Amino acid sequence: MAFSIRTRLTFWYTTLLFVSLLAFGAIFSYSLLKIFIYRMDNQIISIADMMVHTVINPSGKLFIPRDFDIMLERFFGVRTAGSYIQVLDPHGGILAKSSNMEGITITVPAPTYRAAIGGATTYEVVRKVGKYPMRVVTKPIEHGGRLVAIVQVGTSLEGMDEIFNSLLYILIPGIIASVVVAGAVGWFLARKALKPVIEMTATARKITAENLDERIRADVPQDELGRLAETMNEMIERLEHSFKQIRQFTGDASHELKTPLTILKGEIEMALRSKDDVKYMKEVLASSIEEIDRMNYIVKSLLDLARMDVEKGTLAKHPVRLDKVVSERFEHLKKLAFDNGVRLDILERSPVTVLGDEVRLSQLVYNLIDNAIKYTPEGGRVEVSLQEKAPNAVFRVKDTGVGISADDLPFIFDRFYRVDKARTREVGGAGLGLSICMEIAEAHGGSIEAQSAPGAGSTFTATLPLAPSGAA
Repeated sequence: MAFSIRTRLTFWYTTLLFVSLLAFGAIFSYSLLKIFIYRMDNQIISIADMMVHTVINPSGKLFIPRDFDIMLERFFGVRTAGSYIQVLDPHGGILAKSSNMEGITITVPAPTYRAAIGGATTYEVVRKVGKYPMRVVTKPIEHGGRLVAIVQVGTSLEGMDEIFNSLLYILIPGIIASVVVAGAVGWFLARKALKPVIEMTATARKITAENLDERIRADVPQDELGRLAETMNEMIERLEHSFKQIRQFTGDASHELKTPLTILKGEIEMALRSKDDVKYMKEVLASSIEEIDRMNYIVKSLLDLARMDVEKGTLAKHPVRLDKVVSERFEHLKKLAFDNGVRLDILERSPVTVLGDEVRLSQLVYNLIDNAIKYTPEGGRVEVSLQEKAPNAVFRVKDTGVGISADDLPFIFDRFYRVDKARTREVGGAGLGLSICMEIAEAHGGSIEAQSAPGAGSTFTATLPLAPSGAA
């Protein structure tokens, strides 16, 4: 059976309080007991010391007057009321008792007797004396190194027992009442403290994919619950952004695929109507192949993006000579640049090694150079450079194309985004190349940024962490 947090908090709070009060009661009672015993011991040892000087004369002989306890109180000012005095001979026989010990005898345990013979004073609690136990001091009387007698002084623990019984009757009900009251107060406070959690839970349950614009009430104090509300709102905001991206991506993908399919359908229908015109049929087929290639490019790009989404955090990373990858891609794209009338140059190519997937890194380099060639007019120039700027490798592609406006620049890495005036469908782009480049760079722990202005060309810079020294 699962208990609520409120119940568990109240239980642990009351349990801790109960144990703390019990510990306090035990420590208080023990301390009070020690104080009582200390005061009793001081009282009875003072009487015992006075008895040593009273019952023995200077010659070492015993002299025990009748009613010696009354004499001690009257002539020496020693308060003997409530004390029981007993004098024993060296063999343990009783020589004299105080006047209040009629019918009472203080027993002498064997260890106590042996300690007295050895000259030691012993304090103990004797229980078999009357109705209540008695605190007794046993002190040897010696003269000239010889045991002359043994004096015992005891006092009843009746008063102390009554005090501790009364204390027990006060402490136990008090502890129980305190725990009950504290439990009720704790339950109320826990309920009040967790009320925002209940409200947050109710709000969170109402939020679905259709109303991700709602937020959890965050006007709670800036404590753990306040930070929890803020964190949940940030998470919902990220989910909302992701859902919007998914919807936009789905719509854009549908649109990009629908356009070539519509063109294909229209051209095929026109071809069917003019089946005798062979030349027109060939033109339709050539156009259809172009649209199929376009769809194939879009599908391939979508698959690449889907794979990279799955590979996030699990991308295998091996040492890759990035300068060799740049050289290979440069050689592959030289013909494309020549055909487009664009000059392609490598300004700098430093030998650098990064950790990553060689296929993905090759795709990154290819896409950036290919993109620059496609959107640079005839007679323009594309410059490629690779530099080592510890702790990163910096790959840069600069073109002399038409450039990108400041309004479009923040969105060029979004999927299916195209700059209408400079990035047209005529070059075969689908608005996915730069998105793929961004995904590859981030998957390798790097970044990519663009600088551009209309009429001034564009510069794309990819920054990737260098491989640790010693990586082969």
